[in-house]
Amino acid sequence: MTKTKALLYGLFLLTVVRLSAQSNALSDSPYSVFGIGIPNAFSTGKTNALGGAGIALKSDNSLNALNPASLGAMPVKHFFFDIGYTSQYTSLSQGSRNGTQSISSFSNLAMAFPVTKESAVSLILAPYSKVAYNLSGVTTSIEGSTSFYTSDVEANGGVNSLDLNYGYSFWDKLRLGVTGTYYFGKTEQTTYNDILGYSLDIQEESRYTGYRLGAGLQFDLNQNISLGSTLKLPATLETNQKSIISQDYDDDITEETSLDNFDLPLEIGFGLEFKFGENYAFYTDYIRKSWSNTQQADALDYYKDQEEFKAGITFTPHPGGLYYWQNIEYRAGINYDTGYLTIAGKDIDQYSLSLGLGLPVSRSGSKLNLMYSYGQNGTRSNNLVFEKIHSLSINFSLDGIWFVKSKYN
Repeated sequence: MTKTKALLYGLFLLTVVRLSAQSNALSDSPYSVFGIGIPNAFSTGKTNALGGAGIALKSDNSLNALNPASLGAMPVKHFFFDIGYTSQYTSLSQGSRNGTQSISSFSNLAMAFPVTKESAVSLILAPYSKVAYNLSGVTTSIEGSTSFYTSDVEANGGVNSLDLNYGYSFWDKLRLGVTGTYYFGKTEQTTYNDILGYSLDIQEESRYTGYRLGAGLQFDLNQNISLGSTLKLPATLETNQKSIISQDYDDDITEETSLDNFDLPLEIGFGLEFKFGENYAFYTDYIRKSWSNTQQADALDYYKDQEEFKAGITFTPHPGGLYYWQNIEYRAGINYDTGYLTIAGKDIDQYSLSLGLGLPVSRSGSKLNLMYSYGQNGTRSNNLVFEKIHSLSINFSLDGIWFVKSKYN
C-alpha cells in the first residue's frame, strides 16, 4: 500500500470515526474510499424491482443478467436488448453534520440472441463499482511538531465489467451456462494539502484490469417451481498507478508504480422461483461472497464475508388480456446486505425496499421497466456515516423478432 493510500485511509478514519472529526463537508459516499469502490447494485430488466432477486428467473421474455443459464430458455428468432439508467439521491449524516448528494448514470447496456434452438449468447456492459467521495477541511498533525496541516480529498471513477455469457438447455428442464468477464476502469484521486502556507497537491490515477470465469444452472421442478445457482470464481485485478506531485517550491514529480493487486472473492448464489397460477410469481435469492479469504494487503482488516438476502414478487392482472392495464406487471422487493466492511468495530450493512412497474410497449413483449427504492447504509454508531438512499431506475427491455416473413406485401 502506498504512503498516499495510507494517508487517505487515515483521513477517512479522522473524518468518520473520531468524535472530534474536523471534516466540514460530506459529499457522495465516503465508504467508496475502500478497495475499488461501492459495487453496482443495478441489473437488467425487472430484477431491480425484485430486490435484485432473479437467479432462478428464465430469459424467456426478457434478458436476465443474473444467471447465464437463463439464456437456455430464450425463444428462437428473438432478439433481446436492454439499456438502463439510474439516478440516486442520498442524504448523509454524521453526528450533528448533514449533507446531500445526487448522481445519475447508465446502469447497463446488454443484448442477447439465440445460437441454436437450445442455446443463446449475451453481451453485457455495466459498471462494476463506483468511487465518488469528497472529504474537505481535514486537519492532520505534522509529525514531530505541534503544527497541523489541512487536506481536501476528491475522487471519482470506477471499474466496469464486460460479460460474455452462453446458456444451453437440456431436456427443457435443465439449463447450464458459463460466463467470462473482463474488468477494466480507472479511479482518479486528488489530495490538496496546505502545509504551513505551502501547497502540495497529489494527483493519482489508478488503472484496473482483470478476468473472471463463472457458471450457472437452472432446473425446473415443475411448471411452477424453478431452482437456480451461480458461481463466480476468485479473480485478481492488476493495478497500476500514475502519480503527479505538484508543489509551490519545486518542479512536478511524476511516478508510475505497480500497486498490490485487488482480489475479487469466490461468490456462490442460490435462487428460487415460485409461480402462483398465471398472475403471481415469487423470487428469492441468497448470495455469499468470501471476502475474508482474499487476505488483501491494503484491507487493514476491514473486509469480512458478505451475505445478501433478496426477495421479490410480481403480479399481472390478466396476462395476454385485451386491455393495456391487464398486462401491466406490478413488482415489489426487499434486499438485505450484511456488507463486507467492518469499521471501528461496526459492520457497514445495508437494506432496501423497492417498488416497480413493467409497462408493455408492444405486443412482441417489449417493456419499459420502472423502479423506485429506498435504502439505508452505514450506521450512526461510533460517529460513522449514515446514508439514506433514494433510487430510481429506468430500463427499456426490447424483445425483437428476427427472420419472420411478413404476411402482407
